Amino acid sequence: MSLCLNMIDSSTILDKKIFLLYKIFTASDFVYELKKNIFKCNHAVQLFITEFELLALSNEIIDLLPTEKTIDIVISSVSQKKSLRLVNLFNRIVQSGGSVYWNENHELYQNGVHFMILDKTFVINKSDYYAGESSEEKIKYLNNLFDNFRVSSNEIKLITGQISIKLEAEKTFVERNKYVKLRWEVENAHRVSFENGAEELEHTGEMEILIKNDTIVKLEAENREKKLSKQLIIKVYKSNAVEITVEAMDNTIKEYLVLKGGGFQNEEYYAFQGQKIRLSWSIDTMGKFSEKVIGDLPLEGDYFFFLTHQTIFEFTYDSLYGTQKNKIVINPAPEELEEHEKIEKKQKKTLFGLVKDFSRFKKKRKHN
Repeated sequence: MSLCLNMIDSSTILDKKIFLLYKIFTASDFVYELKKNIFKCNHAVQLFITEFELLALSNEIIDLLPTEKTIDIVISSVSQKKSLRLVNLFNRIVQSGGSVYWNENHELYQNGVHFMILDKTFVINKSDYYAGESSEEKIKYLNNLFDNFRVSSNEIKLITGQISIKLEAEKTFVERNKYVKLRWEVENAHRVSFENGAEELEHTGEMEILIKNDTIVKLEAENREKKLSKQLIIKVYKSNAVEITVEAMDNTIKEYLVLKGGGFQNEEYYAFQGQKIRLSWSIDTMGKFSEKVIGDLPLEGDYFFFLTHQTIFEFTYDSLYGTQKNKIVINPAPEELEEHEKIEKKQKKTLFGLVKDFSRFKKKRKHN
């Protein structure tokens, strides 16, 4: 299968304000706390535990399977031996869309580096071994640790012809307004798509999405016998930096498209004469935000205008962390680029490669 690559706004998948406060604690009775709290998850469970802890938790895991919550498990072990009971449990988890990985590492096993993460925000661990001061920093560290364990482990796969979905993101904790690359691989399905998506996807592919808020990405696959889905969560963490997104209205598809900056500090943007522009921002920490001409601005908001000439914005953000300045220059595109755009639109593309070209994600149609 060929790989697909594109950039889209995460709102075309599923964009949500997902969670509330970060919480983390070390359990004196690890298995008891797992049993007690695992049903508090709304969307996803990540477990890095031993095979014995998984077997002790098997009834709770089985009860979660019909709920379509994402279950990712990395087993910490000192050998490759697996009991029949364990293999049967693996099969049930994988058949229901969960993922199981086997990590053979004596040192890791002995150090007791085991934990559960619920919805990217709530952690129960067996011992204190993380870095960072705030709960958010600690949980971000553990999420990254889990991803590293998963990548370095062997995935448990079914030998049967049932649907198999592998969905991954290069990062699951990101700053707001950053692009994240998704990769997926689906087997034994005749249709693959994002949830509520009319467009079919290649069985193997990748794309980049713009993350503005906490985002759930859900991939669905089906064949004549079954429909299966897998989702992942991408969490936005607080940052002291001010990120301003520049978008232009594409009158063909009637949507705002993100512009990419250029120049020495990526502060220069190009759009067409008369095109409607939107600047948007969301600042996580307290402070004062303003623009040289516009004046004081809210910490989260938008600013719209029509581009008639070179327009320069000079933003200032004052907080406990100091003063940050952002300069944005938006230029009308040269006439030759406008002519080039007219040609590109005939091929359903847009200037600067910013418009979603969903045809690249459709299954390749057979040529007559």
